Order: sequence, then C-alpha cells, then structure tokens
Amino acid sequence: MKWPRPRPGRATSMLAALGLAVTSLFAGSANAATSQRTPQHTYSQTAQYGYAHPYMGWSSWSMQAISNSTINPKGSYSWLTEKHVLEQADVMAAKLKQYGYDYINIDAGWWMKWDWTMEYDAYGRPAPDKVRFPDGIAYVARYVHSKGLKLGIYVAVGLNKGAYGDGKTPVWGAPGCTTADVVYSDLRTTNGWDSSYAMDFAKPCAQKYINSIADEFASWGVDFIKIDGVGPGSQRTSGAQYDNRADIAAWDAAIAQSGRPMQIELSWALDQNYVSDWQHLAASWRIENDVECYCSTVTSWNGISARFTDAPKWVGDVGRGQGWMNLDSLDVANGRLDGLTDAERQTAVTLWSIESAPLYSGDDLTQMDSYGYALLTNREVIAIDQSGRAAKPLSTSTDQQVWYTKNANGSYTVALFNLGSASATVSVGWPDLGFSGTAAIRDVWRHTWTGTSGSGYSATVPSHGSVLLKVYPHRSGLSS
Repeated sequence: MKWPRPRPGRATSMLAALGLAVTSLFAGSANAATSQRTPQHTYSQTAQYGYAHPYMGWSSWSMQAISNSTINPKGSYSWLTEKHVLEQADVMAAKLKQYGYDYINIDAGWWMKWDWTMEYDAYGRPAPDKVRFPDGIAYVARYVHSKGLKLGIYVAVGLNKGAYGDGKTPVWGAPGCTTADVVYSDLRTTNGWDSSYAMDFAKPCAQKYINSIADEFASWGVDFIKIDGVGPGSQRTSGAQYDNRADIAAWDAAIAQSGRPMQIELSWALDQNYVSDWQHLAASWRIENDVECYCSTVTSWNGISARFTDAPKWVGDVGRGQGWMNLDSLDVANGRLDGLTDAERQTAVTLWSIESAPLYSGDDLTQMDSYGYALLTNREVIAIDQSGRAAKPLSTSTDQQVWYTKNANGSYTVALFNLGSASATVSVGWPDLGFSGTAAIRDVWRHTWTGTSGSGYSATVPSHGSVLLKVYPHRSGLSS
C-alpha cells in the first residue's frame, strides 16, 4: 500500500534547526555541554497524536527479560515469538479491550536470531527474524488490527552498528546515499549502550535513512514506536554524541512524511532538564531505569519503590498538550511470578494511576490471576489515570506519604502510601489539601463510601501498601 505524503511541516523545520546545532557543537569539543543547543520548539504531529490520554496496553520486554528457564528456555529474548505476541492480542481483545487497553507492543529482539546476531535487509533496516516471526510484522499488524487493537514496535536510537556494514549499504528510496553518508566519518557511538553510530543530521542522507525505516513501519501497519537508549539521559548525561534530540526530531519528521500516524515513546531514563524537547517530540517519556529485576521474577519491590523518588519532579510536566511520564511496565497480573506481594501490586497500580502514567502490562496475559485482573480492570482507577492530572506528594521525608491532585470538578484524588516495612497509620488533613470543612470520602479500590469527615482521614496501611481515595468537599454543585 502506498501512503500519501503530506507537505513538510514544522517538525521538518525543527529537525533542520537541530541538525545545524549538532553540527556546530561537534565543530568544537566533542564533550561540549548539550545545554548550548537551543532549538526552536514546535508541537509536532506525532506528539499531538498521543497527547489526549496516556496509552494502555501490553509490552513484551518484561517476559523477555526474566531469568527463568521455564519462560526463556533459550536465554534472554527467547520468549519473544510471533505465537506469543498473537496470544497476548487474543487475551487483550477478549478481556482487556473493553477497559481501554489496545496497544500490543513488540520490544527489542524482533530482528535478533537465536545466536544473537541481527537481521537487516539490503538497505540496512532491521528485518524481523524469520524464526521468531515466520509470517512477518505486517502479518502480525493485520492480525492485531483485526482484533481492534494497535501494534507497537521497538528501535534503538542511532544507526545500529550491524546495519552499517562496510559503509556501502544503500539507503532505500535515496539514490546515491549509503550508510557511510548517514553517520559521522569517525564512527562515534551513541545511545545508552554505545550500540549504534551517531547520525550526522547535517547530511541529508541521515534523514532519508530514518524516513526509510518509518516508511517500512508504515507499510507494515505499525501504530507506535518505542525509541530506546535516548539521551540526554539513559545514563548518558554528558557528551554531545549522546544528545539524541536531533534523532527524535528526525523520527518525528519521518513519521509525518510517511503519512501514517505513529505514536513515539522515549526510553529509558530521560534527563528531566530537557523535558520541553521530550514534550514536543513524543507522547510519553520514561523517567526511570527498567522496572524489571532481571531475576527469576518479573520485577521486585525495589523496582516499584524507585519511582516514588523520581516521579515528583516530573509532575508539572504531565498533562494533555504536554505528554505523559512513563513509569515502565505495570507487572501486577501474574501473581508470585511478578515478585510482589498483593499489597505491593496494588501500590504499583495506585502510583501509576495517580501519575497518569501509561498503563501497560508486561506480564503474560494468558496467565493472569483473578487479583491481577481485578487490579487492571478497576474502572474507577483507570478513570483516575486517564484524567491526565498527575498527583504530587505533600512530603517525601518519611515512608508514610500522602499524594494528591485536585480534579476539574473540585474533588481531590488522594493516595495514602506506606513504604515502610511494617504496618503504619497514614493520615491526611483537609487543610493540607487546601480546603476546610466536611468532605465525603470514597475508597476507590473497595468501591465504597467511607462516610463524612470534618477534618481529614486516617488509615492503617500494610507494609508497602496503599489506600486510594476520592475526596469530595461539601460544596454546592460538586459532582462525581
């Protein structure tokens, strides 16, 4: 299918500005501060496509990453197969779609052979491994779409070293361009693992190479692209070669010219100092390291608790017209395999929802237990997440914390957290939230009204547990 090509828009102009800035930077010290670059920002078509609500779905990485021979019998990545992806789509369509979950995202390794070598086509583009995906990604996309769902795919930022070849690999749709014309002549590396060569966007062929991948993804029917290893961030906060803002602008422009809307999500732990760039070029941005523990379970409490430290500083950056902080996969559906207690599983969903983070499971949906399913399908909790109003903590000085946000109708969403190792009382006073008088209180997880209080609320919360409330001050005209 041939996709229409709209005229270049603001994203293309932004890319040009970014490319010139990168060239100027590299003309000086290779370690020049990235803050010297001050590109002109514009809202992009790609970012606007994903701004309405944080997305909901599933991603394959957590199952790929678990060090459990019953799940990954051939080592890391081996779980990722066409069969498993289609099974997840079947379960999502049958059990989760009605609650708003609709993305099926294929993470890293879809072009990796069993011997860990990478598949590329004749134009240096990642190609699906024929053993993992015997029918190809386009077939998977058609299957996923037939279920009323959307398909996501993964790339690492930069030109993969394996795609470079000898520098003579031609670029699809760009006569005269080869991979040597895409990168810097000294083959400086980039991304969080130094697994790619940094691309030189002062060279027209660099944009054409990104266009070639975006065009292929569009022809396959991809709806979502996770771009990983992005800096500043991803443990690369200095060194101009690790500043990938020009890369993301190139992807944004490439998607625009492809004619197919594809949402961009950036990974894995971005530098908050550059949030205006992430807001203008992507729908969501990871703020922390991976939630997975790379052990015999999917995750651990340490992976969840780390988010309580990093999320507060991003709260003001979240919302419609801005984008969403991504807390990573929500691995709460597989019981003991998740590596969390039931209280910790609920706390994870509570935090994700009050921060309006994308809700996407990393578990095997075919093995959901009843408690995990109930956590993922609580409509009141989902509504809090989708409202787009991130909560902030009153204080993080102790393990007993109160996080809150004021809603459009004058009510408050309030979460009580006990991050300590023993049960404890967690309390909130209404003046702390900014009002006085009486209020009606609803326990969101229990779907019950707890009565009326004239001063505040207290609860005994188990270790690593949470309580999620909607608080309605008694004012005329206030509705739920």
